[in-house]
Amino acid sequence: MVNWTLRRGIASTVTVVVVLLLGIIIWVASTTKGAPQASTFPTGLLAVMPQEGDQAPRQGLVGVSLSPGWQPTLTIDGVPIPDDQLSAGTRQLGEFFFSPGEGLAIVEMRTGQVCAHVVAVPLMDIEVDKIDYRWCWASF
Repeated sequence: MVNWTLRRGIASTVTVVVVLLLGIIIWVASTTKGAPQASTFPTGLLAVMPQEGDQAPRQGLVGVSLSPGWQPTLTIDGVPIPDDQLSAGTRQLGEFFFSPGEGLAIVEMRTGQVCAHVVAVPLMDIEVDKIDYRWCWASF
């Protein structure tokens, strides 16, 4: 005959081990799921629009969001965008976006892969490297 005291002890131990393992699995999943992604942008560049590899409409906004104190120069598919046409964002917040249209540097993005290049320099005399970043997306 099997000793029921021994069997209950094993069952209790197995239950405790299973509960601990589930707790560890849940803890690991919750701490890694929402972990922030490491930024691949240079210092001062907060975001680009559209993002690298995105699909975006031909009339969509193209530009950058920068930390305060930077002045960008934007080129889209080799076409320099005049500073006064980077007006689709809030400059005081570091948003410099171009919206294609009639009478502007680009009337409409071409269909297919489109690439942009931003070079930004600090407005203040600080010792940081300029921002030099390229990215591409699919335009439809």
